[in-house]
Amino acid sequence: MSLVLHDLLVCCHQLEKDKVTERRKEIEKFKRLIRDSETIQQLDRNSDSKQGKQLNWDAVFRFLQTYIQKEMESLRLAKPNVSLSTQSSRQKKMQEIGSLVKYFIRCANKS
Repeated sequence: MSLVLHDLLVCCHQLEKDKVTERRKEIEKFKRLIRDSETIQQLDRNSDSKQGKQLNWDAVFRFLQTYIQKEMESLRLAKPNVSLSTQSSRQKKMQEIGSLVKYFIRCANKS
């Protein structure tokens, strides 16, 4: 496995952590890695070869799905009666999650 894919795999595993702060730190790294041309080429190559053991776009998307589920669960379990600023930040978080999915799809479709 190439170094960039190894970094992406480690990052993806960090996105599955239970702590919100750990996931938050890794999401920027995730965005940077999936827009990197070398990462894109490697993921394309592995996706085209259809070898199950290689990190490919489908596997990265499954990690992203897990991240989204954890973030949404975190928002769902949060206290419902909070200040307007807290409600606003939760709405912003939901928009960021949606934007992340769009960003991922754009990166995956570039090639």
